[in-house]
Amino acid sequence: MQLITIDKDKCKKDGICIAECPFNILKENAGGVPEMIPGGDATCMRCGHCLAVCPSGALTLEGAAPAACEPVKKEWSMDAGAMEQLLKTRRSVRVYRDKPVSHEIAGRLMDMLRWAPTAKNLQPVHWTLVDDRTKIRTMAGMTIDWLRDSNMFPEMVSAWENDGEDMVLRGAPLLAIAHAHKDALNPQADCTIAMTTLELAASAMGIGGCWAGFFMGAAQQYGPLEAYLDLPEGHHVYAALMLGYPKFSYQRIPAREGEKVRWL
Repeated sequence: MQLITIDKDKCKKDGICIAECPFNILKENAGGVPEMIPGGDATCMRCGHCLAVCPSGALTLEGAAPAACEPVKKEWSMDAGAMEQLLKTRRSVRVYRDKPVSHEIAGRLMDMLRWAPTAKNLQPVHWTLVDDRTKIRTMAGMTIDWLRDSNMFPEMVSAWENDGEDMVLRGAPLLAIAHAHKDALNPQADCTIAMTTLELAASAMGIGGCWAGFFMGAAQQYGPLEAYLDLPEGHHVYAALMLGYPKFSYQRIPAREGEKVRWL
């Protein structure tokens, strides 16, 4: 099967797909219709820019025709004011209602995250989701063991030992763990972008998130927790997020420092 095919009868010869291609693998032929350069299939990222941008629906990528693609719903586009509100009202939520995040909603979020950008569109990010409260508390306890052994944050260790208070995973109903193979092109950035996307997407659905930094440190450095997670061979944890429905609602937007910007 040819990687990219162009329906010459539909093509308007506007050159838009050529201009959009990140690696210049399309060029005009003698008739003005775009075609792939020799060896272009080895360079193509399969990002789908050419397929997505063609206004006449003339281009097919790896057998995926325009008619089979989900259309862009412009009426759903978020305006600048709504985006600003979403970004300003995002909070690190650490106090949750006693309400689980359903597998249906988690599945919808995971589906959206397939479109989070990754280096060269290699899509190396894998997810491990945990909503078993016993398992979440077990992993919080392992993180406490790591903190104790490392002589770090004694107040967190003391709260766990004396009061049973979980200051690691906060009794969150759901823990999302992003992991990838250590030899991926840029696993740290890819997982971080995906997790940031998840936090914002969850916020839009009324679900609060908080980065699980202490857990992430233990998952990367503490053998017992690494073994408990049982990730695929060669995979490391690069991001983790607590998720749940906020117990309290926020009424205002706290101030932040001014922008730290310079123009070069």
